[in-house]
Amino acid sequence: MGNHRCPEPSCSFFNQVLPHNAKVCPMCGTPLGQAVQAPAEIGNSYSQPFSLPSQAPTERQDQPRPQLQLHHPNGLSFVLIRDAGIIGRQNVANGTRPEIDLTGLPHSGVISRTHAHLFWDAEHNTYMVVDDSRNGSYLNGELLPRGAPHPVQKGDELQLGQDRLIYFWVDLKSPTS
Repeated sequence: MGNHRCPEPSCSFFNQVLPHNAKVCPMCGTPLGQAVQAPAEIGNSYSQPFSLPSQAPTERQDQPRPQLQLHHPNGLSFVLIRDAGIIGRQNVANGTRPEIDLTGLPHSGVISRTHAHLFWDAEHNTYMVVDDSRNGSYLNGELLPRGAPHPVQKGDELQLGQDRLIYFWVDLKSPTS
């Protein structure tokens, strides 16, 4: 079974493995209808027990997604407003900011401008994190392979870079009815 990959050359997810149920790239929004398939010899590199569906899933509209919050030990909280976004630092050269901007945090130099991508995976009813950094991302102390999506749960520790200089506790708030 092949894996979806982003077909947009200017995207930082270009040719990177995306969830099989994704209809658009979580980074650039490019429709994946024309997505290239991974060669058969490239297997998935998921380190956690998570499998992608082998056929096109049905849309799940029955449950609204929870709100993802990242709580820093200094008391600051960061919220992912949309169903997908970047966690990183402001690009001073062009002024662009990621959805979760960690500019100004102590030790923020270990964070890439586009450090990781977070997105809601409706088929599996969970948020996913995808590392796209130089210094790595860790989920509950385990280094995440770059470019591979991993499920994020309430209570998980998400560390950006090494030596626990920047880390957060994941919280998922139920949407209000």
